[in-house]
Amino acid sequence: MSNSKRSDNITLAECIAQRDRLQRIVETSNLLITEIDANGKITYINPSCQHYFGITPEDCLQQISWTFIHPEDQDRARQHFRTLVARQQTTDTFETRVLHRDGTVFYLLWTLTLHYDDSGNFHSITAIAYDTQQLHQIRVKQQAQEAELQTFKLLVECAPDGIAIADTQLRITFANQSFCAMLGYESLIGKTVPEIIYAEDREQFAQIASTLQQGQTVRETIRHVRRDGSFITTQTSALGLYNREGQLTGFASINRDITAQLEAEEELRQSEQRNRTLLTAIPDLMFLLSTDGVFLDYKPDLAGKLLVPPEAFLNRHVTEVLPPELAAHVLERMTALQRSGQMQTFEYEIAIDNHPESYEARMILLQDKVMVLSRNITAQRQAERERSAMQEQIIQAQRATLRELSTPLMPIADGVVVMPLIGAIDTARAQQIMESLLYGVAEYKARVAIIDITGVKVVDTQVAGALIRAAQAARMLGAEVVLTGISPEIAQTLVHIGAELGTMKTTATLQEGIRYALGSTHH
Repeated sequence: MSNSKRSDNITLAECIAQRDRLQRIVETSNLLITEIDANGKITYINPSCQHYFGITPEDCLQQISWTFIHPEDQDRARQHFRTLVARQQTTDTFETRVLHRDGTVFYLLWTLTLHYDDSGNFHSITAIAYDTQQLHQIRVKQQAQEAELQTFKLLVECAPDGIAIADTQLRITFANQSFCAMLGYESLIGKTVPEIIYAEDREQFAQIASTLQQGQTVRETIRHVRRDGSFITTQTSALGLYNREGQLTGFASINRDITAQLEAEEELRQSEQRNRTLLTAIPDLMFLLSTDGVFLDYKPDLAGKLLVPPEAFLNRHVTEVLPPELAAHVLERMTALQRSGQMQTFEYEIAIDNHPESYEARMILLQDKVMVLSRNITAQRQAERERSAMQEQIIQAQRATLRELSTPLMPIADGVVVMPLIGAIDTARAQQIMESLLYGVAEYKARVAIIDITGVKVVDTQVAGALIRAAQAARMLGAEVVLTGISPEIAQTLVHIGAELGTMKTTATLQEGIRYALGSTHH
């Protein structure tokens, strides 16, 4: 064998060996390696297809390569491939998803080599795919972290509280818009924290800074100075910031403006103080009850009198504390109050320390509770009774005076009395006339009693009867009755009504009656 032929055999053997080595590399590679013809059919694929597709290389051959692409990526992959061919591009990288037979999704980065014939017509493609699943997961995680960071930044920027970061020299390196607006600045970056602390609070701030440098967190109320010189009060939470080596790199604070809250609390405190003062000034006994009648709270009156001690009635039902009749009345009023919404007023009497006490109660709705204000009116009722008794005495005295004025009786001589009558005479006055006449006759031992009716305009049967009865009663005491002042009209009336005056002496005038009486007493 010649040297030339031996050289050709060695070269052929080496080529075969290289081919075998290349085939082993391709067949055992974790990379997915495939060849696809111009119609999109798989003409070769290495065993890695079983890992990514779930089928053997033999089952992959002559299948359309697009069927293994994830359905959501197929249109994008086709369009990308058409663009490559249209541009006569020979190499490219492209990422897509492939779908395993069991539904598992793999992310693959393809390195594409496109083959064309001498006429420039595309005839096949060699594709090598690298599994980017881990890279994809890392990217997804990074995207999530970036989204989370972006959300955090958005929350910080839009937070209603003022948020700031300062370096170790207390120079502000970040301040959100809320903090800037809170203090009236467009930007706070570059200012030192002490600059925006109210002068009187800077010593307190120095203590806060010292605490933060010791690794502790702080929550304090402190005043900040606004750009216009006014100040606001903030609830500030602060903490130190540290790097991975544990070195202090700065401070962060969250500041909530509580100026309006403090003002509202102060106003509420003053309002409550005013209410307590007013409440103390109210002399009434107050009870707060639930709508079903349980005592919840109370305020004593000035006297401090209670039926039972507070521990004996608080959190107990009215039926357990009050006398049955009063408890029933209170519950009845509560029902009426809840039905109508109108204030209920009533009076009641209750024995405290064996002494009856009178109260005037007013019952109102107070949100979902019932308020009862009870005023002790014992002294008032006693005063009213005394006043009523005094008034009755006055009325009786006035009546006696009126009796005396309406039936006056006057002695004008020994044994002679005169009773001048004026106005109308009714049944009550007729009785008074008789009583006064008889008492006068007896008191003055009168032998003649003159009844003058000059001032009586109307004499009817009732008046005539009263005069006749008075005269008859006086005769029983030994006195003669003389009726004077009879006018012609009255005389006609007496005749018309058939009045029988009997033996009663009558005269036209009082003077004539007096002369008669004096003459009679001298005989």
